[in-house]
Amino acid sequence: RRKGQQRAHRPAQRRRARPHVAMAPVEGGKKRMKAKAKAEAAAAAQKDSTEKAEAPAKQAKEGESAPAASSGKARPEDAYLASAVVFFTRDSAGAVAKVLMAVEERKVQASLIDPAQKGKVVHRMLVFPMGRREKKDKGDTVETAKREYIEETGDFGGLSKYLDFADFSSEPLPEGDPLAEMRKSDKFWTGKGNMAVYFAPATMIHLFCEVPAEASESWARKAVGGVPLKVQKALEAKAAAEAAEAAAAIERGEEPPKKKKKPGPEVGNPSYHVGKSDHLEPQWIDVAALREAVASTERAPIIALPQGGEECRLFPTAASALRMPEVREWLGVSKAQPA
Repeated sequence: RRKGQQRAHRPAQRRRARPHVAMAPVEGGKKRMKAKAKAEAAAAAQKDSTEKAEAPAKQAKEGESAPAASSGKARPEDAYLASAVVFFTRDSAGAVAKVLMAVEERKVQASLIDPAQKGKVVHRMLVFPMGRREKKDKGDTVETAKREYIEETGDFGGLSKYLDFADFSSEPLPEGDPLAEMRKSDKFWTGKGNMAVYFAPATMIHLFCEVPAEASESWARKAVGGVPLKVQKALEAKAAAEAAEAAAAIERGEEPPKKKKKPGPEVGNPSYHVGKSDHLEPQWIDVAALREAVASTERAPIIALPQGGEECRLFPTAASALRMPEVREWLGVSKAQPA
């Protein structure tokens, strides 16, 4: 009988053992899991610290400018996501005379046009030529602004060349420097007197670049589709020469020379694709009209275009940038006036 009782109890013991095994602590319990999480966090922190230490060398290798180590944080120029260029001329007294803007169709809040309307509408707005930063710019705000200006305006007036030697710093050039000599060639234009202003709400750098007064008289476009006309003409001439050479080879009974394979686009960066181009309508705006717009309390003030008198509204981002303290002073607008 005792043996029978032992047999009867054995299955019950085995049944109790099953849930006990399933509830066993995973990887040694909560203490071990906490220790593992702590170790992983320490490893991640170490990796992040190593990457930060190696960042300047890596950026220098890639041709990008590294942020100053003493600052402890990235400067606005290093953090920019977009860049805009504001070409302007001065009068004989040295004051700002004209500013280059452009008309573009933009989808905006209908209330900007008519407070009683709702939703969004497409309206012709005044903007500055601008665009997003791309990897090929190598972190250079001037390169971003120049590329976008050529793509969007067809290098209107050939003004992009002035960005190549414009001085956006206050450091003087050494005597005998070719750039310093170039700046002495015009009485009222020196290549200096420019400024770079960071507009934090849009993470955008605005480059205010002075050009000679006579530059505002040219309305010619020097590029198409983001490609300078000189480069296009050279490519067309090369293609014509290759076609003539192939035709001559066929007449001689020879096989035409094989076309060289064109190098493909760089891998790993889809931003190299040129988007919409030649769509802006550049307009030289008199500074008096901009001063009136900046002094206005409207988010999108109206400005009459000098060509034809069409009334366009200033795009809110451009209006906000013009109302920054440094730009108001540059325009000659009193700080006491409403913004």
